[in-house]
Amino acid sequence: MAKKAKTSKKRKPSAKQRQRRWWSWRFVGKLALVGLVLAAAGLVYLDAYVRDRFDSHVWQLPARVYARPVELYPGRVLSRNDMLKLLELMRYRRAAGAPTPGSYTTDGNTLVIHTRGFRDSDGGEPSERLRVSLSGGRIGALRGGDGDSVARLEPLQIGSIHPGHTEDRVFVPLDRVPPMLVQMLIATEDRDFHDHHGISPRGLARAMVANVKAGGLVQGGSTLTQQLVKNFWLTQDRTLARKLVEMPMAVLLELHYSKEQILEAYLNEVYLGQDGNRAIHGMGLGAQFYFGRPLEELEPHQLATLVALLKGPSYYDPRRNPERAKARRDTVLRVARDEGALDEQAYQRYKERDLEVVPRGVSPLYAFPAFIDLVRRQLARDYPPEVLGEDGLRIHSTLDVLAQLASESALRDHLNRIDGSGERLNGSVVVVAPSQGDVLALVSSRKPRDHGYNRALDAVRPIGSLVKPAVMLTALKQPKRYSLATPIPDEPISVPLPNGTTWTPQNFSGESHGPIPLLDVLVHSRNQATVQLGMEMGPGKVVRTLDQLGVQRKVPAYPSILLGSIGMTPFEVAMWYQPLATGGFATPLRSITDVLDKDGEPLARYPVETREVIDSGPAFLTQWAMQQVVNEGTGRGARKVLPPELRVAGKTGTSDEYRDAWFAGFSGNHLAVVWVGRDNNRNAQVTGATGALPVWSQLMSSLPQTSLPEAPPPGVEMVWMDPAGDKTSGEGCAGARRYPMLEASIPEKSDGCGTVRKAGKGVVDWFKGLFN
Repeated sequence: MAKKAKTSKKRKPSAKQRQRRWWSWRFVGKLALVGLVLAAAGLVYLDAYVRDRFDSHVWQLPARVYARPVELYPGRVLSRNDMLKLLELMRYRRAAGAPTPGSYTTDGNTLVIHTRGFRDSDGGEPSERLRVSLSGGRIGALRGGDGDSVARLEPLQIGSIHPGHTEDRVFVPLDRVPPMLVQMLIATEDRDFHDHHGISPRGLARAMVANVKAGGLVQGGSTLTQQLVKNFWLTQDRTLARKLVEMPMAVLLELHYSKEQILEAYLNEVYLGQDGNRAIHGMGLGAQFYFGRPLEELEPHQLATLVALLKGPSYYDPRRNPERAKARRDTVLRVARDEGALDEQAYQRYKERDLEVVPRGVSPLYAFPAFIDLVRRQLARDYPPEVLGEDGLRIHSTLDVLAQLASESALRDHLNRIDGSGERLNGSVVVVAPSQGDVLALVSSRKPRDHGYNRALDAVRPIGSLVKPAVMLTALKQPKRYSLATPIPDEPISVPLPNGTTWTPQNFSGESHGPIPLLDVLVHSRNQATVQLGMEMGPGKVVRTLDQLGVQRKVPAYPSILLGSIGMTPFEVAMWYQPLATGGFATPLRSITDVLDKDGEPLARYPVETREVIDSGPAFLTQWAMQQVVNEGTGRGARKVLPPELRVAGKTGTSDEYRDAWFAGFSGNHLAVVWVGRDNNRNAQVTGATGALPVWSQLMSSLPQTSLPEAPPPGVEMVWMDPAGDKTSGEGCAGARRYPMLEASIPEKSDGCGTVRKAGKGVVDWFKGLFN
């Protein structure tokens, strides 16, 4: 018989075992409860953290520096070539009919320009279409949309200042973002953006499938909200821990803020590349950095490039990896087509376009490094670095873009003509509006886009004969002793020095000319006569005159300063020549007119501050003498270039062994200082007349000019003097010359030729005297 199978009965757990299980479940329950409490606390903390950081987030917005608006009006000196250069620098695009702001078209010498509207401290200008006709190197006619014949182009942004950090951006409100960019962004990066609540299950599923197929982490499945959380608060590491924090933060962000707020923050926060140590953040700066234009003016294929960069700004860098960048851009265009943002015809058209990114460094943000250096130095006196780096200040500068371009061109063209190697001679130019003290242009190199050593501000070089107007002015402040007609001996002179040696200056020609009028000492730059005059007065008095004119460095009262052994920068020369250009009124040179906050509200103004430092009489005489330097003296080469009716004044300067060539001169509205030399301080083989004057002349001929005043101020009369310079004479008398003279300088004696004048009285008093 078969045996019966044994049946086993389950043992019931003992009381001890039941108790142990009960305690286990109780412990697990407690752990779960603690976990829930901690999770809730964590969520509460994250919620507060997200809201606080998002609400209080302050964009790091560097201070932005703008040039002055470009003024256009009939009669302005402006060639067609210079107008096109300006439009290229301002990134206006050529388009038939100039249909949109930032575009232009040409028809021979007539340009139609569709301007960009702007706001500034003067109210700004609306966008309008201008019709500009150019003829003979000038604007022949100009007509705006409202019939005005005067127009202003928008201030060109020429730099940004962010000393406190390396993060840079241009904030763009969502209502100014092109809708096409938003459509491309959502279609490419987060199709479910408007439907999810911070996390997209479909996006996660797609990413999971892609990662499984690739055998690694190739797709994150992050929504735009998650990406914003990562950019705002978290690291870029692809770790599980970061994801576990990122996801609830994204949900919390969506709970408290609208899709529009999240989208605006994303568009301004996203990282788009690196420019040296400067991080490019936000679509606004990305548009400028890659295309040199405002975001609003980009075309669809350019917007697609910006979206393509989100995949990897370094990997898809359109400058370093153009083929890779174009392939990714075309993918963005295709996705935009598939999602209905582009039709098939537009897709095919834009797919055929090149990337069209501007070369690195050609943006106006890099165009004028020497001038931006000056702005930085002047701002540093008034604003701490953190304000300049984060508060988004708008700095309106004095830079005149056309004057800057003219200065660069004049220096480069002349140095290329006389020194074609491009390596030996260098130079700098400073241009000032003398009445306001506005620095209109600053060039520190024949390669003006080069960053580095700022010759205009830092190159201290002997000024040579540029000092001679100060020597003359010192004499003319003593009217009973000196006038422009006073004879000065131009003969060899030996000056004993404290070290026991003797200084024996020579004229440039090596010849002496005997007694010559004080006027000719300056006009023909006679060294021996200048030293005779200076030693007769005492070098200390010349030093005091330089102090009055605004020289800030300590100048020793050595005899050699009479011939310009003093070292100065071109900018310093412009500072003390400015009162000579204004008839005795000093105005501190400024590179900034006003500062606005990020909302365009005024914060600070830099008003024009003027004070009289030299009496008008001696100042006028010195200025008149400097006009003769240009008319018939060492600066007469300018007359071949400038209009014959234009009254200008100036002075050449050449240091020992031809190391430095200078020219400083002015019209009624422009003062320009030019230096040419070698950085190694060797012989430059040029003089002030051959090295610097041609640059000055070309520059001044390229700018709209007004003449210096012709009428003398009260207390100054035009007087005919005899050849000896000690008696009055008359027109047509042998050797007689006409000079402006202070009344105290007019001699009582006459040579008896021409009209007899009673000394010490004005013309009206003289006529009255005839009947007394």
